[in-house]
Amino acid sequence: MKSNKRGIKKLAIAAFTVIFIASSAAIIFLQTDYAKELTIKGRQYVQINLHKNWGIRLNMLKGLDLLLGLAPKSELIPFDKAASEVGFDKTKIFDSHSIKAISLQASHFYSVKSTKELRAAMLKAQQGDVILLAPGQYSVLKRLEVRHHGTQKQPIRLITSVPGTSVLNIQNTEGIYLNKSNWHIENIVFNGDCGEQRYCEHAIHIYGNADNTQLINNQFIDFNAALKSNGNYQQTPATFADNVLVQDNDFYNQSVRNTNTPATPIDVVGGNNWLVDNNFIADFARQSTGKISVTYGGFMKGGGSGGVFSNNVVNCAWHLPYQSSLDVRVGLSFGDGGTQQQFCQNNECYYEHSGGVIKNNLVLNCINDVSIYLNKASETEISGNTLLNSIGIDARFKQTSVKINNNRIEGRIKARENAFISERDNDMVN
Repeated sequence: MKSNKRGIKKLAIAAFTVIFIASSAAIIFLQTDYAKELTIKGRQYVQINLHKNWGIRLNMLKGLDLLLGLAPKSELIPFDKAASEVGFDKTKIFDSHSIKAISLQASHFYSVKSTKELRAAMLKAQQGDVILLAPGQYSVLKRLEVRHHGTQKQPIRLITSVPGTSVLNIQNTEGIYLNKSNWHIENIVFNGDCGEQRYCEHAIHIYGNADNTQLINNQFIDFNAALKSNGNYQQTPATFADNVLVQDNDFYNQSVRNTNTPATPIDVVGGNNWLVDNNFIADFARQSTGKISVTYGGFMKGGGSGGVFSNNVVNCAWHLPYQSSLDVRVGLSFGDGGTQQQFCQNNECYYEHSGGVIKNNLVLNCINDVSIYLNKASETEISGNTLLNSIGIDARFKQTSVKINNNRIEGRIKARENAFISERDNDMVN
């Protein structure tokens, strides 16, 4: 009897030792960069399938969930927006002398103090005109539209003198529908104010031939896809906005978006030579319920070319913590999840974007996926970026060719499905 007890004791000690060694090895393994990716994918698999199984499979999934729970969780890196020089700047004020000079130079000067006056001015404004929006709160129940083009030398300007004092409270699917060229919008706050979040789609919808649009020093708060641009497919060939400048703006949400539609602050389909520079982009989460929800800070796709993301700060989780591993937020992308052929700028839709550049950006806290994702992105350059607290960079499909140089990357660089990568002088942070 005693020998049986001693045998059972030895067996228990041996089993405990094996479990301890296996657990220790698992913990060490799960701390490597390669294993972090497997851990994330494993957690996603468990969370998707746990409620769908029973019996032995359920117990196995629970065991896997327990093992994955041994891996260290990524801590979010804090970012002090107030101490940075990126994005919206309240000090960019037009003083009385500047406003007087602007009014004297304008072909026609509109000083508006109500939504009704603003709507009328935007419909009337022609090349060289200036619309000055007085400080105040403006309820926009129906989208604001325009009728006339400006020119490069004489754009149409919609401005406010003191940044942050003129707020457009958008209570409609779209705030401004911009389908004419050479409009400049500056210093305005766009606030999504819909009763249900799914109705606040776009603060500004750029459509068709809206070339040379400039969006400078604005705030876009609480929208699904605050800036949306796509083609006018009613024309043959379809027209897309080229040479658009998006600079010194804030894009963020104050809560997780409750919508089934895309939740990407800068959503660009088609168009050439876009410059997205020195913007603050953060907290673009969408509710994830039982399946993976993928959102992006910004992307360009649909067959455009020459797009640039530069000097931006993209914080995947600034004030909105992750819901689970199914809450996937990607920083920047050329290609996104792809474009249906009929919506592409090039007929074949062979590539999603060509000649794009991602440089000198800081991308933080995309812990459940990569900081940068390339999908059919030909002749791309990624340089001078700092990518922290994510899996790293993914380049995918044979159409993708990319030079990745002089970046600081926490994670790995991965070519998938025959993508071509040339890389040098990258600081790989462990």
